[in-house]
Formats: sequence, C-alpha cells, structure tokens
Amino acid sequence: MATVRRTISLPPAVAERLDREAERRGVSFSAVIAELAADGPAVLPYTGLIDDDEDLSHKVEEVLARLAG
Repeated sequence: MATVRRTISLPPAVAERLDREAERRGVSFSAVIAELAADGPAVLPYTGLIDDDEDLSHKVEEVLARLAG
C-alpha cells in the first residue's frame, strides 16, 4: 500500500492519549491515526479531548492557538 507522509499539530494531551492508545494496541502512532481517519470524521472522538469552552466547535482555532502558546 502506498503511503503519504503528513505533519500534524496536536495539543499535548491529545498526542499523549494517542501515544497511550498506540502502546495499548501494540501499533504505531501513525497506525492509530490512519485507523481513525479511515473510519471517517463522524466517528473521531472529539468530545472530551480538549476540556474547554462549551462553544469549542465555533472557536476551535482560537482555543488551539491558546493551548499551543
């Protein structure tokens, strides 16, 4: 299977959660991301990844910038 390399930026808590999931499954971080992406956006576990504003979906860029800063 051909692959495409991408660079993504994640809040540290999200990256740690995905690292733990990859370790639990005994697969790579990339394999976890690929599986989640293959399932489609509707099933990605957005809720609870970032504990912040109730209006997060409308201000996601602002919140991510604040978390990265």
